[in-house]
Amino acid sequence: MEQTQLQSGGKNRLVLKDLVNIGIFAVIYFVGMFIVGMPLGFMMITYMMFPFLTALVLGIVVQFFLAKTQKPFALFIFTVLPGIAMTLIETPVTVIHALIIGLIAEYIRKIIGYNTAKGNIVSYAAMSLWLVGPFWQLFILKEQYYALTLETQGAEYAEKLFSIPIWIMPILYVTAFAGGILGGLLGAKVLKKHFAKAGLV
Repeated sequence: MEQTQLQSGGKNRLVLKDLVNIGIFAVIYFVGMFIVGMPLGFMMITYMMFPFLTALVLGIVVQFFLAKTQKPFALFIFTVLPGIAMTLIETPVTVIHALIIGLIAEYIRKIIGYNTAKGNIVSYAAMSLWLVGPFWQLFILKEQYYALTLETQGAEYAEKLFSIPIWIMPILYVTAFAGGILGGLLGAKVLKKHFAKAGLV
C-alpha cells in the first residue's frame, strides 16, 4: 500500500520533462499573446478587447498543454511565467496579479480534475483572468506606469490610455473568462478531433 502511494505521488510530481513542456508552451503562449495584442493596442476600444480575444485565440495552445501536463502546479507555473515576462517591461502589478490568478486556476483544476476536459476548460477560463492584470497598472502604481507609457508610446497615447475608467475592470474580467470558456471549448474540440487521433496526447 505504502509503496503504491509513493509511486502515485512520484507520478504526480513535476519532473524535468514537465518543466520543459511548461517553458516551451509558455513561450508559445507569450508570443501568441503579443501577436494577438499588438494590432489591438492602437485604439483604446480594441485594446479593451485584448483579454477576450487572447483567451479565445490561445485556447487551443493551452488545452494542448494541459492535456500533456496533467500534474499539480503545472498550470500555476504556466500562468505566472508570462506575468514575470510582462513585469520586465512594465510594473510588478502584473506578476502579483498573475500569482493570485494562478493559485485560483490551479485550485479549480485540482477540484474538478487534472485529467478531465471540464477541469481543463474551466481552469483555463480562470487562468485567462490574468490578462486583466496589466490594466490594473492604470490605477495602481499609476505615476510609474504613466511615466513608462509616456516614454515608450508618447503623450497622446498615454492620455488616452489613462482615460480608461476603473468601472471597466469587472467587464474585462467577465470578457476574459468568457473568452477562456469559448477558447477552451474550441481547444478541447480541436484536441479531440486532431491531436488525440494523431496520438500527440
